[in-house]
Amino acid sequence: MELHYVPHEICSQLSGISQWLDAHPQFNDWIYEDLSSGDKQNTGRNGLSAESVLRAALLKQYLNCDYDYLSFVLMDSMLFRDFCRLEPNQRPSRSSLHGLISLLTASTWERINNCQLMTAKDQGIEKGRTVAIDSTVTESDIKPPCDSDLLASSVKEICRLLERGQTLTATPLYEYTHHNRAVKDAARKCIYAGKEERHQHYKKLLQLTRKSRKVLIEATVTLANARQQGQCLLADDADKWQADVDHLLPLVDAIVSQTERRVFKGEKVPAQEKVVSLYEPHTDIIVKDRRQVQYGHKLNLVQGKSRLILDLVIEEGNPADSDQFIPMMERQKEIYGRVPRQTSGDGGYACRANLEKAKAMGISDVAFNKKRGLEVEEMTKSQYVYKTLFRFRAGIEAGISWLKRCFGLSRCHCKGSERFDSHCWLSVVCYNLVILARHPAPS
Repeated sequence: MELHYVPHEICSQLSGISQWLDAHPQFNDWIYEDLSSGDKQNTGRNGLSAESVLRAALLKQYLNCDYDYLSFVLMDSMLFRDFCRLEPNQRPSRSSLHGLISLLTASTWERINNCQLMTAKDQGIEKGRTVAIDSTVTESDIKPPCDSDLLASSVKEICRLLERGQTLTATPLYEYTHHNRAVKDAARKCIYAGKEERHQHYKKLLQLTRKSRKVLIEATVTLANARQQGQCLLADDADKWQADVDHLLPLVDAIVSQTERRVFKGEKVPAQEKVVSLYEPHTDIIVKDRRQVQYGHKLNLVQGKSRLILDLVIEEGNPADSDQFIPMMERQKEIYGRVPRQTSGDGGYACRANLEKAKAMGISDVAFNKKRGLEVEEMTKSQYVYKTLFRFRAGIEAGISWLKRCFGLSRCHCKGSERFDSHCWLSVVCYNLVILARHPAPS
């Protein structure tokens, strides 16, 4: 199916992407498997096809837009409607697009990317013989954490659960008091007050948080007894409410504990023990070069000569780059069946142990941006090879910059760790498809 022709670069790129997708119809089956795993209802209008959902997800990442704008362009633009293979009467809303695209998993996107890499290998576009490795950070959709804000958010979420719990029975079985106004006032004063006054405001915050927590625990006992007596209206709603309570309480306890340790005892809480967000608790604290703190997840990426991203690993915590070099090379062996012949990496990956292990694996030339006590003759065959790989490494810096600026890899606005992973892999797949669109589609 040909796209509505527009003499523009965007049309040319989307046309190339469309041809690549048409050459791999199995992608639609993989997407359908993800869509089938969600809640299925037999009511309402016919939804989008798996092919349309795949193309809409790629279009969203290609335009680096939100679901509101995606819904608008799919109603307004003939080019984008043709690309997504929409029927004339289909006008997908923001909520339907969000619900469908959010079902697509990171493993499916990784599977699609690996298939594209194999096709690129067969066509001679990318052999995976010379690679560059680098790391970056994708931020979660949170603001910089503050103990007072975290306590205020805890009370707010507890009050929301208490309000929901009252609706689980025909008549409310318990009463509670909203402390949101007092908590908000105390949290604001914690920011601007002096040290002594700040401690008093934090004591008030902790007192209100513990009081609200106690009321929530009592409410769970009350509703559990009511459920045994058959007073709860819907069992599914009660299960969901209890699951949310079980998820929230450990986070609240951790926030209370770290506040006491930091504010009153003057302790430095280790990063792995901190909770930086009540809504995105999977978020890691990433300290870069002891000068910049980011909140999200660390990514390791591998790029080939064709500028294709060959691999992506989303790390847990903030591991040292040097610890990830050999595992990333081993993943290249899993993808291509052999290790690269040449590799180039940032100075953070450089150490003698990594060099020796890489040589033992069969990598001929290993060029680190910073030598860190290593000689050029140890890393590569000659000074010329080292300089060539040194310059080649700059390519992945440009690729990461493009991924962040144009494909949404700088910040993930999705909720939850699974959707965070899916968002990152979708960015890589869309980026690679744009690169592949410059080459003839596979026959």
